[in-house]
Amino acid sequence: MTKRILLLSLLVFLASCTSMKVAPLDPNTGRFPTKAVANVVKSEKVELDELRSLLLLPDNDFFKGQIRNINYFDKAITLDDLETLIVQNDLSDKVPSVRDKIGINKAYKAYKPFLWLRFDVREENGKSYGQLVLTKPDTLEDIFIVEKHFDYVWAGVNDQNTWYPLFNALVDYIDENSGTWAYKK
Repeated sequence: MTKRILLLSLLVFLASCTSMKVAPLDPNTGRFPTKAVANVVKSEKVELDELRSLLLLPDNDFFKGQIRNINYFDKAITLDDLETLIVQNDLSDKVPSVRDKIGINKAYKAYKPFLWLRFDVREENGKSYGQLVLTKPDTLEDIFIVEKHFDYVWAGVNDQNTWYPLFNALVDYIDENSGTWAYKK
């Protein structure tokens, strides 16, 4: 019985540390509300405005909401949406699957140019780091990688400590590589 209570308490604790609430950008700063900062691992200079028409992103309501609130990309779609577009545009012979990197590359070439935003986890020395990775599917080059330590013990893994800093770093990247984005520091 004691083990069950301990396990249940641990699950409740972990669930409370991972809340993901979609937030609007602060109209004064153009950033999400947090003082925490994520670590930029890679940031390649690109002409981002030429690539803003379509963004492929994870099928996650939080990611969709955050990207919508950034209000930069013309359209954001998931893998399921991309598969539907491939079928609707009669491109199935050229793009049999979009569930791997080669399929993403083929979809870019056959359908239309887009950027690919994905989430990854990096492990190092017993620590986990959540990463946002922005990739150009034509070359599969990661042009932007930002990460935040998953601090389950002290700070918690939540909106202010983890997710907003990751998305703020993406906003900074857009700000630095776009001449048309609405918010400027």
